[in-house]
Amino acid sequence: MEVKAKNDIQAARQLPKLKSLLKKYRQIKTMQSGLLQLSELASTVTDMASFYRALESVIKMLLVTDSFHIVLLNRSRQLSLAYSHNSKEEQLLAHFDINHWQHTLTGLVFEESESFHCSSAERMALVRTEKIAFHGSPCVDWLGVPLKRGYQTIGVIALQSYDKKLFFDDRDCQLLEFIAEHLVTAIDRVRSRELLEKNIRQRTQKLTATNVKLQQEIAERQKAVKMHKALLAISELSSSTKDINSFYEILHGEVNSFLPAKNLYIALISDDDTELSFPYYQDEKVSSPQPRKFANGLTELAIKTGLPLLIVDENVYILSAQGKVTKQKFSLNYPAKQLPKAWLGAPLIENGKIIGVLAIQHYQDEHAYQYCDLELIRFVSQHIASAIIRKKAQEAVQQSHEQLEKIVNQRTQELQATNLNLRMQIEERQKAEKQLYFEANHDALTKLPNRAMFSDRLAYALSHLKRHPKNRSAVLFIDLDRFKVINDTLGHHAGDEFLIEIAARLSDCVRDNDILARLGGDEFVILLDSLQSQDDVEEVASRIISAIEKPFELDGHTLYSNASIGIALCGQQYNDSNEILRDADAAMYQAKSLGRGRYVFFDESMREQLIASMTLEQELRIAIKEKQFELHYQQISDLEFSNTIGFEALLRWQHPSKGLLTPSEFLFMAEETGMILDIETWVIEEVCLQLKSWQTSEDYQHAFIGINLSGRHLTQANQLAHLIDLIKVNTVEPERLILEFNESAFSQHAELALKGLRKLKEFGVKLALDDYGAGLSSLNFLHSYPFEFIKLDRSFIRSLNSNTDNISLVKALHELGSKFGYRLVAEGIESQDMLDKLQKVGCEFGQGYHISRPEKIAKSPEINQDLPKARA
Repeated sequence: MEVKAKNDIQAARQLPKLKSLLKKYRQIKTMQSGLLQLSELASTVTDMASFYRALESVIKMLLVTDSFHIVLLNRSRQLSLAYSHNSKEEQLLAHFDINHWQHTLTGLVFEESESFHCSSAERMALVRTEKIAFHGSPCVDWLGVPLKRGYQTIGVIALQSYDKKLFFDDRDCQLLEFIAEHLVTAIDRVRSRELLEKNIRQRTQKLTATNVKLQQEIAERQKAVKMHKALLAISELSSSTKDINSFYEILHGEVNSFLPAKNLYIALISDDDTELSFPYYQDEKVSSPQPRKFANGLTELAIKTGLPLLIVDENVYILSAQGKVTKQKFSLNYPAKQLPKAWLGAPLIENGKIIGVLAIQHYQDEHAYQYCDLELIRFVSQHIASAIIRKKAQEAVQQSHEQLEKIVNQRTQELQATNLNLRMQIEERQKAEKQLYFEANHDALTKLPNRAMFSDRLAYALSHLKRHPKNRSAVLFIDLDRFKVINDTLGHHAGDEFLIEIAARLSDCVRDNDILARLGGDEFVILLDSLQSQDDVEEVASRIISAIEKPFELDGHTLYSNASIGIALCGQQYNDSNEILRDADAAMYQAKSLGRGRYVFFDESMREQLIASMTLEQELRIAIKEKQFELHYQQISDLEFSNTIGFEALLRWQHPSKGLLTPSEFLFMAEETGMILDIETWVIEEVCLQLKSWQTSEDYQHAFIGINLSGRHLTQANQLAHLIDLIKVNTVEPERLILEFNESAFSQHAELALKGLRKLKEFGVKLALDDYGAGLSSLNFLHSYPFEFIKLDRSFIRSLNSNTDNISLVKALHELGSKFGYRLVAEGIESQDMLDKLQKVGCEFGQGYHISRPEKIAKSPEINQDLPKARA
């Protein structure tokens, strides 16, 4: 009994300790549960608003109050309210600014970066000592803990108790500090996920919009391809051997593929011009009509007008021969019930005479046809007229053929006797002619057919193509790379052996029915016949390129070459062999320009491009000779003082027919042909004359003029010397000239260009780097090259409205300018907002339409008074 009593006493003594341990265990479990919930929130919630709302339950679980607010640094490094769960002070806290937070308990915790526990009395004491200002309703107890990321304080979390029975203790402070450590990590994770979700949504929206636009473009492209395919089928159909009735039916189907043409008919005029017949008539309301006399119908209106018509909404739209659409009021006395909603027709014309009408009509939709359909119906009507003419011609030829057949049979019997006597003589003559023919039609070196024989075979292939449109053939024009080097280095004998080997390799690449010929020098041509598809041509071209690029062993030397191949597909648009060879040759030059060792198919744009280039080159040479150029000056202003410091001379071409042209429309041709040097010589002379005319001007005697020059002056020693001499001759003030070069002038010969710039600098002119920010824009140009001005490209300046990072870049460039000795000039200033931004970051000078537009300036001393005054 005594032992049991002792045990009971001992258990009674340990009971309070066990209860205390149980309470601590429950507290730790609650804290772990809350922190686990906080971690789960950071892993699952994707936006900050949801995270803060879910945080309420965690705070309420772990602490004695659920009234709290969180203040964080914003992007401006100022305190702002991130979240508040405090019904008594929520509206007040939401309107706090940085000045309010600095004079609160929250601001005190942030400044001291330490936890702070404050009762109501202590708070009022701080107010009386003016360490804080009193805001909001008084709370019973207040506890604030800083939010830290590493050693940096980024905000504060604060608890408020309004219950006189609830106070915060050291445990609450430690627990809140522990929560604060995890809260910063959770906030960073949620913010990162929120930003990622936002970026994903923006990217998805952009991709969706792009996809919609792409789908629209694909639909339009498919529609255009479908229409062109139908038009091509109609064009080929008019040359087919089908009978005229089948032609009409197939034609109707093709037209219906790109126009609503359920109702289509063809009307023909009788030989005496008094009656209309309808060889083809498909209509949902009217059955095939019988021939009738001329009346006052829609068909007669098309015949009378003689042009394509569109009748819709009581209006008649007429397409003239020049492609202009005119509008007239529909004035025919035509039954309204029979008038279709839309009627589209065109006359059928034979040798300038109208022989009939093609028409389509729609009874339900007045918008079934558009103005552009007038050109389509004209095209279709032309081919129908051609088919009708062809059919008539075939019938006439058939009759003539039958009569001729009888005559031929009679004459054949007579000639057979004569031919028997001549045959022996002909055979002897043929042997001699055969040898002469071979020598006249084959290359003496390679024994391949020559130009004459190839042209003859090509002409035959063209005539065959006109009779058999489905037959496919192509011409390959082959030019060898490095042949001239081989010929000049190893001699003509090695060159001949090289050509013989080339001929043998080419022969292995073609079929027996193909024609391989040598035109001369290192030019070979191939006529590929009986092709199944374009893939056959590409296969042969690829074989040729692979065969030619293999090494050649000649006289102990290993030689390499490549083949550039131009391909022209034979079609009915060609009238003779020279046209095909011309196009294949043009395609070959295109292949060489693209990098050699490849093949290129000819298209019409190549011919148009060649013609346009030739025309532009001729007109440009005339312009230089006749001095059709003029200079427009755009002022360059000091952005701080808003006064003019100089001008940029902008070249313009006063074209006799095209009007005023900018450099982008012709300088590329001047660069290619070398005419750029003549043009720039004229520009320098004109600018020097302008500077001379300003010597007596009080306003412009110190103004400078900038000139854009090509890189040839920097990389060619003779051109650099000529440039310096030209400036010496024309002006005694080279320091008033600013020579502007863009990055392309230094891309290939950087060292040589740098030497040229230094010589110009020593001579006394000023130098500027133009279009900075449009290309690679290397920082090497800022400190290694002797530029006094860096001109920011207009595209870079335009981006300042949407890209704030570029504002910082301009500021950095300005700060570097004071170190490296250059000054910034902004091009393309188009608005006051853009000007304000540039002034704010320290850009010194600028030009653009917002400041002034380019204009001509008189060369005489009486300067245009409208121009702003220049500062010395």
